[in-house]
Amino acid sequence: MASRNRNRVAPKEQNAWNIPVQTKSESDRQPARKPSTANGSKGGAAAAAAATSEPAGMSSSKIPLPSSMLKKSQEKFIQVQRQHAETARKYAAEYVSSEEEEEGENASGQEAGAAASNDAATRNILGDVLKNYHGAEADVGKTQEYLQHLLESRNAVCLICIETVKRADRIWSCAACYTFFHLMCIQRWANDSMSMKRINHEQQEGYYNNRGEYIPKPALDVHWDCPKCRREYEPEAIPRHYECFCGKEREPNAHPWLIPHSCGEPCEKQLNPACGHTCRLLCHPGPCPPCPQTVNVSCRCGNSPVKTIRCAQKSWTCARKCKRKLACGIHECGAQCHDAGQCPPCQNRSKQPCLCGAQTKEVNCYESRWQCDSVCNKPFPCGLHHCEGVCHAGPCGPCPLGLPRSCPCGKTETRAASCSERIGTCGDTCEKVLACGQHLCPERCHQGACGNCLELVPKVCRCGSTKKPIVCHREAICEGRCKRMRTCGKHQCNRKCCDGQCPPCDRVCGKTLPCGKHKCSSLCHQGPCYPCNQKSTIKCRCGGTVAEVACGRERKANAPKCKLPCRAASKCHHPNTHTCHPGDCPVCVLPCGQPNDTTNCEHPCRAKCHDAVQVVTREKNFKPVGPWDVPKETVEVKTLPHPACTVKVPVMCLGGHETADWPCSNSKPSSCGRQCGRLLKCGVHRCPLACHKVTHRASTTQDSRCEPCSAGCTLPRPEGCVHSCALRCHKPPCDPCLVSIKSQCYCGLTQVFYKCHEFYPTGMEGKEPEELAELARRRESFLSCGQKCIKNFPCGHRCTSICHPGRCPNPEQCSKKVKVACKCGQRKVEVSCKVARATPSLDCDQQCEAVRAQKQEEQERKEQEARAQEELQNQRELEEYERKFGKRKHRERKRHQVQQEEKGTQWAVYVAPVVAVLIAVALYFLFVQ
Repeated sequence: MASRNRNRVAPKEQNAWNIPVQTKSESDRQPARKPSTANGSKGGAAAAAAATSEPAGMSSSKIPLPSSMLKKSQEKFIQVQRQHAETARKYAAEYVSSEEEEEGENASGQEAGAAASNDAATRNILGDVLKNYHGAEADVGKTQEYLQHLLESRNAVCLICIETVKRADRIWSCAACYTFFHLMCIQRWANDSMSMKRINHEQQEGYYNNRGEYIPKPALDVHWDCPKCRREYEPEAIPRHYECFCGKEREPNAHPWLIPHSCGEPCEKQLNPACGHTCRLLCHPGPCPPCPQTVNVSCRCGNSPVKTIRCAQKSWTCARKCKRKLACGIHECGAQCHDAGQCPPCQNRSKQPCLCGAQTKEVNCYESRWQCDSVCNKPFPCGLHHCEGVCHAGPCGPCPLGLPRSCPCGKTETRAASCSERIGTCGDTCEKVLACGQHLCPERCHQGACGNCLELVPKVCRCGSTKKPIVCHREAICEGRCKRMRTCGKHQCNRKCCDGQCPPCDRVCGKTLPCGKHKCSSLCHQGPCYPCNQKSTIKCRCGGTVAEVACGRERKANAPKCKLPCRAASKCHHPNTHTCHPGDCPVCVLPCGQPNDTTNCEHPCRAKCHDAVQVVTREKNFKPVGPWDVPKETVEVKTLPHPACTVKVPVMCLGGHETADWPCSNSKPSSCGRQCGRLLKCGVHRCPLACHKVTHRASTTQDSRCEPCSAGCTLPRPEGCVHSCALRCHKPPCDPCLVSIKSQCYCGLTQVFYKCHEFYPTGMEGKEPEELAELARRRESFLSCGQKCIKNFPCGHRCTSICHPGRCPNPEQCSKKVKVACKCGQRKVEVSCKVARATPSLDCDQQCEAVRAQKQEEQERKEQEARAQEELQNQRELEEYERKFGKRKHRERKRHQVQQEEKGTQWAVYVAPVVAVLIAVALYFLFVQ
């Protein structure tokens, strides 16, 4: 634990003045300490190797190492040292020792807060899972605790081997306390327990009791217990297999998305108390939570209407009062809703006589039949004797002396004449069994009880060392003293003739308790004494608050929390406003509030109080021997100077463009970076310089420090003019533009030249429409070449106007001569173009009609010839068909004709393919072109 405490580095508070504070790790301060093997990290082994190999070589050698080798070894040592420190920090953060319970209470509070924030997600998930389960809070809390232990790492621990129960370990869960154990551990535990019991049973022996009877050793009862709850299990119950929590699956696999050691199936165990429902959770550790099913039940008394409620809370109580009659039959119950037959006893009081009627007193209604302590003393029917029984109800019965009676020894039975007659002894030997249970009374029949047994019998003493004859009613005791040690293990029994059952030691322990003030008042015992049960008082630092703690814990116990103000003297100029506390006062966090002598302004210092600040300094001229040697640190409490004033004050820039808030320590006017923008003397341009110092910040005109205007004229030219003014920057107006412009005329045959100011004169803005129309006509004359237009009218004849813009004027007045013909084209006349548009064609005359009739006759003649040729062709095809498919008639006169036709057919067979090829070639060239 000491090594783990040394790995913790206390955080140091940073100051507001940026003073370099260098921290030193604990591993640097103790380079010779070996790394703890409990961590088991590679970083620790590497750090040990680095700390033991290279430094040892350097210290043993007299020759200094080269600077490169020294630098390399130092870097390696620093890297390993960081890994070791990180591992130790993690281990210290995760493990909390019992020895630090009192000293590190504040630190453990911070670690508990961090652990609580890390466990928030797990608790939220478990809360959502168990939000519908209500009833016994202990069962729900226990189930949530076991689930959280499984979902979080390093929480489930086997109590036998004290090792973490991992997700893939084979475990066994107790059926009573639901604690996890490694399967191999619980098997070894059970076998060892039963083996020890068998060995102890073999070592036991029988003994003689005080009566000399031999008591054999008890029978062997072999069983094993749970290591935590001590529930007994039979030898057959030793777990042999690894099963899930619900017992459905054997050897369940570790699934990353399931609860460890769970099969992932519904639990389905019968809930306790038995309600007929099964557990609906997935296979889970710990007890099953209360039944979440909803049932329709009435209240316990059955007077309220049925409502839907959780099965675990189905026994609910309404606000009505029970009206059942109590056992007294007079009063009603009046208690709040409860089960039938569970009415409390009637608490009303009344005067009731006892059973015999001798006394009367006020008792509770449920105690109406009470019994007094007096004897009944009622006379029997005989009138001679009275009842000797205690107060009772009913008749006393017949006189017992009137019944058949016997002599005192019981051997002779006779019936007396009356109850007043006395029965005497019979004179025979009594022979009743005496108190020893072995011998009979040797006296004659007598009244009263028999005496002690006086028979001499041999008896063994209690310790079993002596045997001698002794009177039967006496116990055999020898004079030997028992030398056995009592249960305390310090004192002998020293009891006369001990029977082996030595009583516990009756002496007072008297040892001084660990508190050092009191002595143990318990009986003598083995082992350490119980802690002192006395109380001691501890006080806070100021003594105003007192608390009680167990005696001996005064030094380790924390001082009580005191709400009184702290009485320690303040280290700064502020008074202490915190409450009483142990240790040094906390750092003052109030603002300084004193005049700032660093910037000498009127603002008070607003920084955190710096009258007493811990400053860590290192030795400047320190020369390390090796990487394990570090400079010494000196912590001093100093008063630091006031930091620069940071109060925001309005500051105007040099040129007066803007006002911004700047820290008081840096509140000098500076350039804002914008363009100066002051209007220069030319009246057109502005100062192009960046914000600069001027004489009058409020002025907007040129200052003596502004740059004079050196630009050319930027005045706008007339609309259409694209030439800039050649003069320097001046006031309007500019001189007329004398640039000559070359352009083509409207017809595009020649080029025309004109002056820019003639075509785009100045001052035409806002002129009258007549002046604008005159300007348009003048511009048109400038762009016309004066020659005849080369464009054509829509009719196709040339324009007769001079070079002009737009469409040609008067296209309908074209007088060009054109020829007009009739529809048949026989008659033609030459007329002007405008007349031809009015009458586009002439009427046909008689000559035209004669020509049309001649053409029609010619067309009819051609049609008749074509029909004759078609009929002849059809006749030939018909004859050819009949020749091929009809019956042939062998006629000599047609043989020559047939041969000619066959020759013609043979010629067609050879010509047809050639013609087809020629046609194909012609079509190919036609499509290609």
